[in-house]
Amino acid sequence: MVQKVEQNFHLVGSESDFGYSPSDRLLEEHLRPTRYRRCPPWERIVPWILHLLLLCTSFAFFISGFNTRKNLQCPDTWLPLIGNHAPIHTVRFNGTFDRSSPFKGPPSKTVDEAWDAILPLGAMSIPENVFQKLNASKYSAEVPPKAGGGRLALFEGIHLIHCVKTLWMATYPNYYTEEHKYSQEHHEEWRAHIDHCADMLRQKLMCDADPTLITYNWIKNHYAPHPNFNTQHKCRSYDRLLEVQLQHKVDGSRFRNGWILRPKDRPVVEFDEPPFDPNADR
Repeated sequence: MVQKVEQNFHLVGSESDFGYSPSDRLLEEHLRPTRYRRCPPWERIVPWILHLLLLCTSFAFFISGFNTRKNLQCPDTWLPLIGNHAPIHTVRFNGTFDRSSPFKGPPSKTVDEAWDAILPLGAMSIPENVFQKLNASKYSAEVPPKAGGGRLALFEGIHLIHCVKTLWMATYPNYYTEEHKYSQEHHEEWRAHIDHCADMLRQKLMCDADPTLITYNWIKNHYAPHPNFNTQHKCRSYDRLLEVQLQHKVDGSRFRNGWILRPKDRPVVEFDEPPFDPNADR
């Protein structure tokens, strides 16, 4: 096709006959097949040398990154739980009012066992490199070496479930009599706990700002449409939290009182309340 256009330029008259301008000559140069010169041997070898150098550099960076990750000694169990690494799965909530659930009242031994299964007792020990990613108080409590070392920690998700259970139990004072007795004898402390749980749940729900849309359905013998709480959500695995918590649970049997107490062999930085500022010294 290029050759045919080129021939047309030369067969139809001369430059003077048709006003052949410099711009036409430029167009003709662009339409002509390109004439390639033969490259000397060294010009053909240099690109391959550069490619080889880049490949070696990339491989070196790969090995360096692999060793760095290995040196961090961050257990694989933690990686899916930090930041945006957590796996997501689809769950449809069951929001039917009168549906049976192992976590709903009236309270019983079976209901208590269901709650206990998702609320494991005890805190965990987390490795130092995981702790450094949290932007938590630099004076966070450490786990003694005899119990594995690391920092003392608890999953926020488990704490919030504890808050839900606490609020739920408060609605059954005639069954949870010990808790009700405590609320009467230590009312201010109990009230502070209840208010803390409600406020923590509020902050979490506002933080997530769940945009899931609740639709409405017509229900028999109801004149107004009824909200359908059976909504679909993208969720992380709570069961995975329980697995990791169990794997890294601090063994309380290693301590005389069954729990970590203030060390006597060294001073610690203490606060009136847990610090809000991670860098606070007092």
